[in-house]
Amino acid sequence: MFQRPHAGETDDDLQKQEEALNSQSFRPSAKVIHVNKRKTEEDKSQKEPDGAEVPRSKFGRERNSKKKKGSIVDNTVLKEAVKKGETVAVLGRIVERVVCPEDSLREWHPEPSPFGFPKVPKLKSLSEESTSSCHQVKPEIKRPSLYKQQFMKTKNLNEAKPSVAHEKGSEKSHESNVSDFTDDDQRIAALGEQSVVIKNEVIQEDEAKKIHLENIAKISSMSHEERLAHQKEILSSLAPEQIEFLKSLRKAKEKMQMKGTNEGVQDSQTLHSNQKENHGIQSMELGSSEAVDKDSMNTDSQSDSLQRKGKDKKAVKFSEDVEMKEVPPRDEIVELEKMGIPLSLSEAKKWINMSQVEVDKLRALTDMPAPKPLKDKEGFVARFDFEGNILPYDKDVSHLEALHHHGEEAGRAGYSLDEIFVFCRSKVLQQRHLGLRTLANILRNAKEGMYDICVNPPVIKLAIEAGVVLILRFAIDDTSELVYKEAVKGLYYLIASEPDEQCLSLAQAFVPGGVEPGISSEIYANDEARQELDTEEQELKDTEIIKLDVVRALIRMDTQSRLRYLLGITKPGPETVIHIIGILTRIARHSLTAAWKLYHTPHLISTILENFLPHNLSPLLTGENVASMTSVYGVPLKHALHFLRVLAAKGRQLASSLLNTYDVMSQVLIYVSLEPSEVGMPQQEALMLSQESYSLWATFLAYGLNKPQEAFSSFYPMLVKQLMFYRDKISVNEDLEKNKFNYDVGACIFNVLARAVNVAATHSLLKNKMTLNQGTLVDAEGKSLVLPPPLLMWEDMNDLPLLVETCLNKWLVELMRSTETSFSALKLVGSCCYFLECYYSKWKDQVSYSGDVCNNKIVNMYKTILTPFLLSSSIKQLMSKLEMHSSLSSNVLPGSRRDPVNLGSLGCVTHGGKITPVVQKSSPFPLLLPFASLCVCLHSLHPVLDPQPMRAMLESEELKKYMGRFCNSNHELCGNWLTRIEVHFIYYILRLGAMKGCCKFQLFHETALSLMPCIHKGDEILIKDLLGSIICAPEFLSDVTEVSSRVDDLALRDYIPLKSPALVQPVLLPKQLIDNICDSLKSMESELVSCLISKKEYEASAVLKNNIPFITNGITIGQTESAVVLERYWPLVPIKRVFSASRQKSKFLESKEKSSANFSDQSPPEDMLTVTRCLQMTYLGLKYRRKCFFSETNSFAWLQHLSLVFLVASDLFLDANVSSYLQGCIVEMLRNKGYANLEAGNHLKGFNSCIAWYKEMLEHFQGVSYGDSTFALFIVIPLQQYWDAEFRLQLWGDLSDALPYVSLSPEEVSQFIPLSQFCEPEEEDERLIIKYRANLGSRLINEKRNSFLYKIALHHVRHYTEKQSKN
Repeated sequence: MFQRPHAGETDDDLQKQEEALNSQSFRPSAKVIHVNKRKTEEDKSQKEPDGAEVPRSKFGRERNSKKKKGSIVDNTVLKEAVKKGETVAVLGRIVERVVCPEDSLREWHPEPSPFGFPKVPKLKSLSEESTSSCHQVKPEIKRPSLYKQQFMKTKNLNEAKPSVAHEKGSEKSHESNVSDFTDDDQRIAALGEQSVVIKNEVIQEDEAKKIHLENIAKISSMSHEERLAHQKEILSSLAPEQIEFLKSLRKAKEKMQMKGTNEGVQDSQTLHSNQKENHGIQSMELGSSEAVDKDSMNTDSQSDSLQRKGKDKKAVKFSEDVEMKEVPPRDEIVELEKMGIPLSLSEAKKWINMSQVEVDKLRALTDMPAPKPLKDKEGFVARFDFEGNILPYDKDVSHLEALHHHGEEAGRAGYSLDEIFVFCRSKVLQQRHLGLRTLANILRNAKEGMYDICVNPPVIKLAIEAGVVLILRFAIDDTSELVYKEAVKGLYYLIASEPDEQCLSLAQAFVPGGVEPGISSEIYANDEARQELDTEEQELKDTEIIKLDVVRALIRMDTQSRLRYLLGITKPGPETVIHIIGILTRIARHSLTAAWKLYHTPHLISTILENFLPHNLSPLLTGENVASMTSVYGVPLKHALHFLRVLAAKGRQLASSLLNTYDVMSQVLIYVSLEPSEVGMPQQEALMLSQESYSLWATFLAYGLNKPQEAFSSFYPMLVKQLMFYRDKISVNEDLEKNKFNYDVGACIFNVLARAVNVAATHSLLKNKMTLNQGTLVDAEGKSLVLPPPLLMWEDMNDLPLLVETCLNKWLVELMRSTETSFSALKLVGSCCYFLECYYSKWKDQVSYSGDVCNNKIVNMYKTILTPFLLSSSIKQLMSKLEMHSSLSSNVLPGSRRDPVNLGSLGCVTHGGKITPVVQKSSPFPLLLPFASLCVCLHSLHPVLDPQPMRAMLESEELKKYMGRFCNSNHELCGNWLTRIEVHFIYYILRLGAMKGCCKFQLFHETALSLMPCIHKGDEILIKDLLGSIICAPEFLSDVTEVSSRVDDLALRDYIPLKSPALVQPVLLPKQLIDNICDSLKSMESELVSCLISKKEYEASAVLKNNIPFITNGITIGQTESAVVLERYWPLVPIKRVFSASRQKSKFLESKEKSSANFSDQSPPEDMLTVTRCLQMTYLGLKYRRKCFFSETNSFAWLQHLSLVFLVASDLFLDANVSSYLQGCIVEMLRNKGYANLEAGNHLKGFNSCIAWYKEMLEHFQGVSYGDSTFALFIVIPLQQYWDAEFRLQLWGDLSDALPYVSLSPEEVSQFIPLSQFCEPEEEDERLIIKYRANLGSRLINEKRNSFLYKIALHHVRHYTEKQSKN
């Protein structure tokens, strides 16, 4: 054994050990063998035991020769691996290729393949022969495979060739059956004597022949391998179209040579030449590795062609001037023509990459099919162009418009929403950009009402359900400006509404109280649903929150942070900036929580202030127009001021934070002091910037904050200068369009002055409170707070009224002299009226108030300014426009119908695409509303003013016509935000009528009753004023007392009251009922006021209406379940509240496990009084004010609310007064075929369904009714045949125990409802027939006690039996 080298050994020692190892021969411990069937080089030298070589196949011999040439070493493994029995070698299949020294890798230049991988060679000759001969082979004979055909063909060729000895220096032997030419000579001869590429038309014939001979000589000097190499090089440099063109030249020459020739030897020689040429072309395609095989294959194909030529002896011959064309088979043409493709398969195969004809592709190249005809009133899928317009179903649009790239409905132009969403999700940038741009245009058009009439369901709803929110949110995160720009635009048009914001800006100066709207979802507007969402939001996914509230989901997905990044880092173009600010404005309108989220978003407010509300205006002083700027960074934007105003309007704390943290007031003062002629901004933009600045200033003053007051004091001289400018330079009857923005800015200035007057009016009050150390407010902990007085004092405002009165006088005179005016001009004049109304209404509360001085000024202003205008034709002209611009009297549907439940809007664009009438261009409300408010203020301060001018306006035919139409309308737009303008105008007109004793008492009373369900949230104070001054005022009921005293009221004189189990029976004489109502008007007023509005709502409304700054916590009225305070059946609402309170009380007692002895179901006296007063008001309205009080469309709701009288307590309906007015109400409801309009609709809140309501009625009737006839009448009303059968099944089936207590006679019921309503049509429900029979058979009802029910049941059973017997 040899030892391993040690660490101490030297190099000499290691060399000695190596020599000793090499000197001895050792047997290796392992031997390399071959594991597969193939022999290694070592085994090839060994012979068989008998000395004979192993026979090899033809393919084996060829393979062996190739291996020898390439020196390929076979795969090997260790011998131990074979001994162990493994069949697969671990290191098997490892091949080492011996590369010749002269073959350098540097000289290897592989040709690139357009297919990615080398193209697989095809045996074209065999495949073509097999294809051509497939029709000749019989179906029962199986064709050989391609490999077998190749093998047989090669074998036949080898057998046909003579054996030729190839010795060095010996000549070639020739046989008779072999051609005299070698293969090279045959290939060269096939080229012919003339070139097919170089034609005589291009150059002279001698020159062309000379070039051809030079080419032949050059080709002849090359070997076959060199030719193939050059051929391959040429083909790689040519396009496929060029190669096909060269082939076509050769084929054309062959056809010309075949014309007019014999079919003998000459034809055979020509064919032989053609085959050789074809072989050359095929060899180009296959490559050098198959050249030998192709030569052998051409001989066999040549013999087959000769045989086919011999069979076609009778071919028709044409002269040389006749062009030969290949005519496709007739069946192919017919087949494709049936598909609408006007060409044959053979022609289609000539096209590039169409060797395999695809019919679908060919059909796509034909004319587009016409759209399928529609049936009458048949709907179809809406398709949009790139501008978002819906294309007509059969509109013919050019394919150049690129509106036909879709699979479905190929003949129709445009794209459906689904296809546009596919564009938006595409990975191709251009398609994604195009899809998002189209989607944004569609959303814009949808918000503008362009699809309201023609699309159902609404597009916005469909888009949100399809996932448009996530598509746009993800697209905003895209890095490409093309994508996120269109995504921001689409999100803006989805959640925001540009028409809504424009309408709010138009109406801002004359909206009562200057309040702003909150816009949220229906889920958020519901208090219970909102609280539930707050608790479960963390457990919900983003997609689930989107279904509930889109804006809330966007906040959760940090959309505001991404938008801040775009504004601060990416810095997009002007349009995208404006859209981003618009999105933030819409989010701020959602709720106070959302506004605070935006405020606390890092760097959002600071980014907007630094970039779009800069202090430095030097870029604008260069004279460059903002409209020509490519970037708005560093340019003040009115949109940013508008966003801050919406934030500030949300609450006092938010407005104070904006002032104290970001010093917004400094920017406001800079922009209001801008002179449009000195900056590079267009005059329109500069004035709109000033307008928004004044509006933001007025919003800060609404809370009485200190910084706006300081700014007012320092800027007071400038404001007076502005007033003088308007007094001297601005007219409302000249240059209306030119002065449009001056009018708007002036209206905002007067608004700021009015807010300052409201702040200064509280100075004396707060100063006295502070002197006495009396608390003014109570904080959250219950502590009383002493507020400091404001900086502004009343004395600071003494100079303003004279200037404003001068302006008002001037402009009213100009209106009287002019026949035309504008919306903005009327708004300017109305803002003067609003300021004067604020000033005179606050003056009476000041320490310096003098009654004589105030009255003198009022009389002077009324006589010199207002009276001439009241008596002029101008005000009649304005009032004649009331009917046309009335939102409450219009028949248009609200635009909120297009809004989904999870995304709300103001709906200023009504259904159909029209703007809300009250803010249209020619609307008179901008002046008439403030003017009426000023008149109410002056007449209340000075009651003895001359009433004649005011009566002339109140009794005008224009006002009478307007109020009459209002009373007879359905008030479809009563929930629209801007409708509160018209509500306040009608309220002031009614107040003036009450003050000045208008003679049209009935019209004014009907108008007041109609106005009650139109009053909006935040205006609850109007309800008290209307009830006290008009609805419950005796003078407005004078016509009612006259009618009730007449004896010719035959409708109720012959009426027999229903009996009651109580001692005192109901009385239904109209005179007696009306007298009781007139005697209890004051009580009725107090009860209705206390029940209809809560104390908290009334106080909040009073703060907004009276403009008390230090109490105002916000001037935004959030969205609630209903925009209005009262429902259509408002007199019965207190009964519903009494019912809810009694039910909660009973549940509470049950939860406390109180004994029945301690619980009484008797009605308390206050509930009895409330129900009586409500029924009295209901009877008054149904009997004498039916047309404006009761609507047939909601009669079932009236019935349900009246029925609550029976469910409140067990004794309430037994009271004589309650029973009398209850019967009177049901009589008035059912008269004039009112019984036919009582079909069940929406169920009452507190019941799961209408069936549940009726079931509880039956249970209550069975338990406590004592057979009361009035209660029984309510039970039998749902038994009419047009009601659902489930109501009848409840009484006749599950709750049939109540049947004996229904003791009504047919005569009693027929006073209210004809018996035919219960008998026709005849009952066909077999379940009810069985119940009728069962109750008749069991004698649960009988003819004497229950004559009405007995008659009905017997009628249906008889007719059903007769019908069955006939069948």
